[in-house]
Amino acid sequence: MTVTNSGQSSPKYDVIALERLGNIAFDKRNWSEATRLLSESLTIREKSAGTKEPGYGLALDRLAEIHMQQGKYQEALVLLEKALPILESAFYPGHSSVAAIVEHQGDCFVILGRLAEAEAAFKRASDIFTTCVTLENRVTLRSLYKLAKVYIAEEKAAEAKATLQKGLKYVDTPLGPMAEFRYQLALAAILLKEAGEARDLLHTAAADFKQRGNYGRVADCSSALADICRLDNAELEADEWMRQSALFSQMAVNAPYPDDIFLATLLRA
Repeated sequence: MTVTNSGQSSPKYDVIALERLGNIAFDKRNWSEATRLLSESLTIREKSAGTKEPGYGLALDRLAEIHMQQGKYQEALVLLEKALPILESAFYPGHSSVAAIVEHQGDCFVILGRLAEAEAAFKRASDIFTTCVTLENRVTLRSLYKLAKVYIAEEKAAEAKATLQKGLKYVDTPLGPMAEFRYQLALAAILLKEAGEARDLLHTAAADFKQRGNYGRVADCSSALADICRLDNAELEADEWMRQSALFSQMAVNAPYPDDIFLATLLRA
């Protein structure tokens, strides 16, 4: 697919056309075509307006997303590091577009095992989103969720619990990812040795996951309940939970569930 000039054209219209086509290719998961179109757009932007205008930074961010989709996280980070100061200067450091780039950096850091940097990135992103678009918006809740998961990976259970509870009331809606927040809260409770609270959270989350057909998470809840039982020396009960976990893991293979915790738009987002 190429962009052809029919009649009068200008760099402004060319980049708009290229980026629209690039987004279409992105949605179709045609990564090579999306990369080509975005790269061509960036070349035109650089020649016509330089590398300091916000559109250039936003195009870099989109190209970084394409790399992330292909598992090229180090390459994506290079683009994000170029985009960040452009948007910080073109807008201001607390702008929501800056937060989006910082969140993408955090995603890359997680995959690369750079948890301390991921924590800092998600903390900054969630703080900006809270200020710009309020706490109840889905982008804010998503960044809080990611921050809490990093805290759990770092075994900072108290911080994870506080972060999840901060957004909990805003996902308490039929459209919100309440079950996922409860599951993460249960993991924090296990680290804090709050077995009773963890059990309650896991049972409630598992029932919700089961109703939604998210059998992979039902398996995760069952496995966590087995771990709690073993700590209580309840081996028979632990074995039963592991049997349940294996059963639901197989069901998840046959009926996979999307990774996105926000399958529907939040009512207030």
